[in-house]
Amino acid sequence: MKSENRVYFPRDGDGLPRIKQFKNEAKGLVPSTIWLASEVGDNEESKKEVLSIFDEGIPFDTPKPVKLVRQVLLIASKPDSIILDPTAGSGTTAHAVLAVNNEDRGSRRFIMMECEDYADTLTAERIRRVIKGYKFTGTERRELLSTKLTWSVLKKAPELLEKVESIERLEGAEFEKVKKEVKDGVLTVTGERDIKEAMPGLGGSFTFCTLGEPINVETLLDGENLPTFESLARYVFYTTTGRSLEKVAKPRSDGFIGETELFRLHLFFQPDKEWLRSNEAALNSTRAEAVASGNKGGKRSIVFAVAKFMGQRELTAKRIEFCQLPYAIHRILGD
Repeated sequence: MKSENRVYFPRDGDGLPRIKQFKNEAKGLVPSTIWLASEVGDNEESKKEVLSIFDEGIPFDTPKPVKLVRQVLLIASKPDSIILDPTAGSGTTAHAVLAVNNEDRGSRRFIMMECEDYADTLTAERIRRVIKGYKFTGTERRELLSTKLTWSVLKKAPELLEKVESIERLEGAEFEKVKKEVKDGVLTVTGERDIKEAMPGLGGSFTFCTLGEPINVETLLDGENLPTFESLARYVFYTTTGRSLEKVAKPRSDGFIGETELFRLHLFFQPDKEWLRSNEAALNSTRAEAVASGNKGGKRSIVFAVAKFMGQRELTAKRIEFCQLPYAIHRILGD
């Protein structure tokens, strides 16, 4: 590494040698020790951000600036990273992920968790509005470039000027004005445009889920703390398809609970220990016929029950796959 000039030795031997990283090898943003408000925003700016999305006001006093989380993402994430925020608050992290994806065409995904009452009305609602766009009248300002003017950067001023000009050519068309400013040793290039009716959405999608009561599948048939039909229906549907079941059909003779483009799902279950241990809880020929009769589109029918009184050959002929409760409940079909 020394022969390749990849080691930096401190002057007078005072300190440890360091590995050099050349500019063409660097990925993302190099972290710095001090983050100024001019670079990453402040609490006053973040409140204005959220209030511009919710003109009706918000029940949240300390939102984070999008620029702050954006800085973290540029340093610590890759275009295909998954970002977890276990205390999502007003949803700034998700907003920043969508913004950075919009900038660099990345495919970062996010997982937000929030336990307060505003999880849907504020956290998720902010994400919905940022994705689809929202009512707004005023000036949109989008940061297109921010870089510290260190000595090493100034020595390559022509390259920096060329980069700024390139940004103006490529991204400037979206804006009415491109503003260049040097403040506190930081060069910032900002695009500005007047919005008269609505802020354009950043695009993307997400799924909102509400955590229900815990289901212990290992002791499902013990009769203790049995889940409701609706809770178990949502659980098996998500486990099987990876999707949330928006509305659970009421219990019926064929056990149908919901469907996707590929599957129809059925569940035979009652939160009653004696019923679960009786023959009534099993998939039999009458129920199999009801399942097959309702399958007008020829999809695969996935049936969850505690037992079956049918041979697999008969079920296969009716495009039915049996999954025994509770043992098969963790299985993701199609793997």
